[in-house]
Amino acid sequence: MFDLLMKNGLAVTPSGPRKLSIAVRDGKIAGLFDPESQVPAREVFDFTGKIIFPGLIDSHAHVTYCGDFFSGSRTAASGGVTTLVEMPQSGHLPSVFDKGVLSGRIASIHEESVVDCALYGGVRAGQLEHIEELVKAGVAAFKVFLSDAGDYGSFDDASLLTLLQSSHRYHCLVAAHAESQPICAMETKRMTDAQKGAEGNSGSRPVISEILAVTRLCTLALHEHARVSICHISSRQVAGVIQEFRQKGLQVYAETCPHYLLLNSDDVARHGAWAKCAPPIRSQKTVNSLWESVCEGEIDMIGSDHATYSDAQKSAGSFWSAPGGFPGLDLILPGLYDEGVCRRGLSLSRLAQITASNPARIFGLDYCKGSIEIGKDADFAILDPAVRWEFHASDTFYDTKSPHYPYEGRIFQGKVDSTFVRGKQVWQKGKILVNRHGRYVPSCR
Repeated sequence: MFDLLMKNGLAVTPSGPRKLSIAVRDGKIAGLFDPESQVPAREVFDFTGKIIFPGLIDSHAHVTYCGDFFSGSRTAASGGVTTLVEMPQSGHLPSVFDKGVLSGRIASIHEESVVDCALYGGVRAGQLEHIEELVKAGVAAFKVFLSDAGDYGSFDDASLLTLLQSSHRYHCLVAAHAESQPICAMETKRMTDAQKGAEGNSGSRPVISEILAVTRLCTLALHEHARVSICHISSRQVAGVIQEFRQKGLQVYAETCPHYLLLNSDDVARHGAWAKCAPPIRSQKTVNSLWESVCEGEIDMIGSDHATYSDAQKSAGSFWSAPGGFPGLDLILPGLYDEGVCRRGLSLSRLAQITASNPARIFGLDYCKGSIEIGKDADFAILDPAVRWEFHASDTFYDTKSPHYPYEGRIFQGKVDSTFVRGKQVWQKGKILVNRHGRYVPSCR
């Protein structure tokens, strides 16, 4: 007797989408059966007409930057995200620079979260003494900035080389925000001197700044035989540089975000600071070419870069002084299904790869996460492809319910019906069904 059975859905498995009955026992996938099979289970879910994706893994979450795991994990569950890979820096908590802070984050996950979470470690230039203890505690990667990052700090060439030597020694991944600070500073001054506003955002942080930073990081990583990941790339030109280094033998991964695929620079001009991020959102032509990278396998994973700034924070000064970032964690699956699958021919298998199996493999979580296979955690995102719906922030779990963000009023084809984490249904048709359920998921390299 199984604990639960999911029948009649189209399951997106590693071998492709197929009709399956999925049996779960003790939080794990315990059996995959022909839909006609009679399988005994205590609880049965009929997902006729629905698509069963492996639970999504958000490779780049900031739920604790403005908020906490309580609201962030509920936002995740509502969008079919079953594992958050949470960044180390926060606007109100200490950055995860040592095991003590990491332990505090883990405690918060167990106390507040309804989905599972992995954690990035933080590291500052010249302060590498805590890397080993964080690696042993299971951090998924270390986050660094190659451009200005305020109090968190950034890395020059010498500091980056030293870090990559350490990362090779401890077999850990370094993930980088890759922009050239001198280029961004120069071009931002040019825009402000010309009294440009939001319409100048893309020009203030041009694609060449990403290309230069990625080339710098990859050159050093290749020299040190280190593994690196490039966060939130905004252009296929950047993906092309990454491809060149892959051909040289470098283990380098490419991440982009839903907003670089669903929005364009006109949205930034319309919504101002509420659509500001770094790197910035580009022209529709650039968006189209980035979609080609996604469809052709040049992009490895999707991260939301989710951050829920309030209207007060976004409107306190000028566009140029406003903080960058905005929410969207709950829209990864419906957004990519609507724009990618329905409009651009993205396959269901490719969608599952970039949102689940690839990040699981890259972050060392694939011993339990990332795919619909026997023995893996029973994490599922159930999408109803027939539902056409309109997004409103007031319906979300965001810390801010602001209607000013760029997805407000957008129509999506495909809505998350249910979310399961380790066999437990945590979300169903607008309702969170548990108070807490999430666990810390350590990386296993």
